[in-house]
Amino acid sequence: MTILFAGGDKRTLSALAYMKSQGFSVCSYALTDRVAVDATSISAVVLPFPCLKNGRLNAPQIEQPPTLSELIEELGISTDLPIIGGPIPNHPFSNYVDLSLREDLKLRNAVTTVEGAVSLLIHNTDRAIFGMNCLVLGYGAIGKRLSSVLSSLGASVTVAARKQKDRVDATMHGFGAMDVKALELRGFQAVFNTVPHVLLTREILQNSEPDAVLFELASAPGGIDRTAAAELQRTVLDGPALPGKVAPVTAGEDLAKTVIDILQNL
Repeated sequence: MTILFAGGDKRTLSALAYMKSQGFSVCSYALTDRVAVDATSISAVVLPFPCLKNGRLNAPQIEQPPTLSELIEELGISTDLPIIGGPIPNHPFSNYVDLSLREDLKLRNAVTTVEGAVSLLIHNTDRAIFGMNCLVLGYGAIGKRLSSVLSSLGASVTVAARKQKDRVDATMHGFGAMDVKALELRGFQAVFNTVPHVLLTREILQNSEPDAVLFELASAPGGIDRTAAAELQRTVLDGPALPGKVAPVTAGEDLAKTVIDILQNL
């Protein structure tokens, strides 16, 4: 079994190295160069996560990444092969595994995402985390871990969640809780969004502290009305793909572990 890694960044290099260390035969295309490889023995293809950027494969280390059509044509791969990668709208593959739906990868990525978010907080505010009032929107894998880490550093944490059971769980862990339908930003110095739906509308943002820092940790379209935030002169810090930025080796190994699990269960 030979696994082809197409496109990607430092995480992909780490994932490739990890899988090789586990005894897999691996090769790459459009990772550090766009030289075609012999695809006759390819058993599965791993695409980047996120997969596309401006209509082309997410491959920041090469000058002209291919489109999906060019990848298929240049390598001659079958669209019936198992393909694993980030979300792709209207893709041509019949056996596609969307990594964004994998709960195991979400849990693994939560660790490095939270570390990156805390680093952003430390380097972009003039307050100590100890005693800071923080609001975390969403109580999934990232929201839970982020709330716990912030609290362990001495912050006062409130969780905004849609589901009542999540709000109850948050209070059982010592956090404040509010319904996202009744968001109130007054008094919070740091607001972390983990929900990929716009919750922080102009109306909500108008009531935020002028010096509050808003952290966007959700995937597109995110949860912050960016136009309103800019007009209201609120500071917004983006944190997409934090695992690959703050800990690419760990993030790559986490990706590889998920890919291996997928392959073993095909």
